[in-house]
Amino acid sequence: MQDKFFQFKPTDEDGFDWGPKVSRQRFREARAGDHLVTPFQCDLCHFRNLTHRNPSSESPQDTFLLCCIRRANLDALWGREPLTVQATLRGARQMLALWRVVHLPIELPPRGPFPVKDSFGLRTAIAMLVKSLEPGRYSKDYQQFETIRKLRASYSNMYMSSSLGVDCLRTFGGETAKLSLTNLPTNSIWFERFALGCLRRMGQDVRQDWAIPIDAIHALLGALEKEWGRLQGWAERYRTASVGAFIVIAFCGSFRGNEVLLTDLYGLDKYLRELSGENHVIVPLLGKYKGEIHNRYHLTPLAATTDSGIQVRVWLQRLTEVWREAGRSHGPAFGTRHGEVLESSFIEEKIVDLLYELREANPGLLPAEMDFGEEFGVSRSFRRGATSTARVRKLPEEVINLTNRWRKFEHAKGRRPRLTMQDHYSDIRILIPELVAFSQAL
Repeated sequence: MQDKFFQFKPTDEDGFDWGPKVSRQRFREARAGDHLVTPFQCDLCHFRNLTHRNPSSESPQDTFLLCCIRRANLDALWGREPLTVQATLRGARQMLALWRVVHLPIELPPRGPFPVKDSFGLRTAIAMLVKSLEPGRYSKDYQQFETIRKLRASYSNMYMSSSLGVDCLRTFGGETAKLSLTNLPTNSIWFERFALGCLRRMGQDVRQDWAIPIDAIHALLGALEKEWGRLQGWAERYRTASVGAFIVIAFCGSFRGNEVLLTDLYGLDKYLRELSGENHVIVPLLGKYKGEIHNRYHLTPLAATTDSGIQVRVWLQRLTEVWREAGRSHGPAFGTRHGEVLESSFIEEKIVDLLYELREANPGLLPAEMDFGEEFGVSRSFRRGATSTARVRKLPEEVINLTNRWRKFEHAKGRRPRLTMQDHYSDIRILIPELVAFSQAL
């Protein structure tokens, strides 16, 4: 079998494979007892169930399909570890011997035949395997399991909205908690084993966004400050102000990048002029978040100036000022002249360019070998950097959790629908000292 599907091997940074030799057979061959643990049909039976014919030895497509079926079968079998398979086989042999002692007729659960159809979910499994051979983000040879597994969700959605899915669906429970019974093939035991075996074979190449340190935050803001003093045109002033404001909100609020882009311009300007205190500012986000039904305000108090000197208020005021010059007072604070929310790439490209310039000017400030274009991301670099800094500053765990779980129960009073911003502020003002503690310490 020309199996070109990726298999993870433990290697060091130089690429040397130091895995034990016994691992060479993992995912390459079945083991005695596999059929007692995982539903199994041979490759030919699966082929016939999928195509309703026999394979042709002269067809490259048939050969490739048989290869995919074999790979899916092996992945499903390796969804259970060797010790589990061995224990099951040992137990089966013991039961046979004990039944013979008492002359009890031997009856084991039948291993088949299975229905002449794809009751295993093999079609979706093959689609996942074929997609895994496409170039990915981190490798030109394969795609990550986290990418290919999305096909399972797509098939599930299509099936449950089909006549088959509607007809077989049985639901128990109330409006919020439900238990559903369905004939969805990708919920079969075989498919569960396949998905787990496929994940174990491929591994996970997890590359988290770089946790940007607070020294780099000050260097970035310092570079932007120098730019601000010499800029003339509105477009340049807006880009610098928006990047500076984005950095202080994302880092001091421990936000993900997409959350910062939901900052409301009208609320930001109003709070800066009327309701922000001497030591804090209010950042209003307006959006619909996962698990929510309506668009809601999320109000986050931040320190006006942090202990290390991050000028939060200054950059927020600059952002509202440039929009005032443009004659716009409503819509997204991080938006286009037409009122559309900015793409995160608008911010990220500017920051990445600044990081390279800062490293060249001060080689000891930033990691020498880091590819900022790959390892820095506005989605989580600021959040991870802020959380790491807070832990270094010995902030209590409950304060860190309160900030990083800003959408949950602790902030429920700041996100009631259909309230005025003044009402929102009144609800959270007694929590301001606790909510500001995180950003103040940075």
